[in-house]
Amino acid sequence: MNYRKTYKKRKAFHITIIAISVIAGLYFNMMLPGVIRDNVPCVDVIFPERTEYIPSVTCSGTVGYSQVRSIKEEIPLIIKEYLVNVGDRVDQGQTIAVVDKQAVCDKLSNIYSGSVSDVLTAAELSDRIPEEIPALVSGTVCYLAKSGELIDAGADIARVGGKGALVLNVAVPERNLSKIRKGQTALLTLSSVDGKFAGQVKSIGKSTRKQYLGAVEETVADVMISIESPSDKLKSGDSGYAEIQTGLKRDIVTLPYSAVMQDEKSEYIYVIENGKTTRRDVITGLELAKRTQVFGVSVEEEVVKSTQGVAANSIIIRNKTEYKTE
Repeated sequence: MNYRKTYKKRKAFHITIIAISVIAGLYFNMMLPGVIRDNVPCVDVIFPERTEYIPSVTCSGTVGYSQVRSIKEEIPLIIKEYLVNVGDRVDQGQTIAVVDKQAVCDKLSNIYSGSVSDVLTAAELSDRIPEEIPALVSGTVCYLAKSGELIDAGADIARVGGKGALVLNVAVPERNLSKIRKGQTALLTLSSVDGKFAGQVKSIGKSTRKQYLGAVEETVADVMISIESPSDKLKSGDSGYAEIQTGLKRDIVTLPYSAVMQDEKSEYIYVIENGKTTRRDVITGLELAKRTQVFGVSVEEEVVKSTQGVAANSIIIRNKTEYKTE
């Protein structure tokens, strides 16, 4: 009797141990992948892309007419105030600017040390300085010289366009002028019309001037670009941007900026080899809007998309692979 009770107790004990072992095994099997996943980085894997690139110069300007009349004077002037803005419509004879006669006399007297000219006295000079500047033709104002500064004799005070086809007049920084040639193709974005328009460089100004591009004053030249198949909504005075193509189209290998890191030695990326991350030193080139040109990796290799939190020679878990699209 005692033997049977002892046997039953031992059997129950063994069953309990087995059950606990099974439950523990199941628990660890469930938890182990999570533990591994918490310690092994999950990364997005991408392939470098062949990106089409066309060398270009981007510049901004205003829509106007191809036939433009320049307004000049034979004597240096200082404009006190403009009564119109670029893009405004003016009539022939309409006053567009007021001259600061006293400032002109003072400026020239300082330049010539009190003797304005061997021929002109100060009074005669004052009589020759106009009080106002009129528009010589009817049309749209497409340029105004800077007020408050001395405008050289024979230099453009203003330009008014009223005839011919609509064109985009842009200001090209002097540092980029050597890249611009007559006949080059341009891609235009215009403020009043959706979409993009094709254009062509028609003329390049022979003289330069000062203009603020953003917060920086630069030396620029005026470049006229034709607008192919313009919309009826397009009008003189509209603003626009031009991408002037300065070279031949070519393919370059690129990666997103997040894939490229830099330390004191060099720039580098992580490529995937045998399930591990391998550091690869690279050289970057052209910088595009969202991607950068990379030398030292091929489009067939797998690369970690974002290197943050990833180290070299790490085993990784693929979170997502972004495959190339043909």
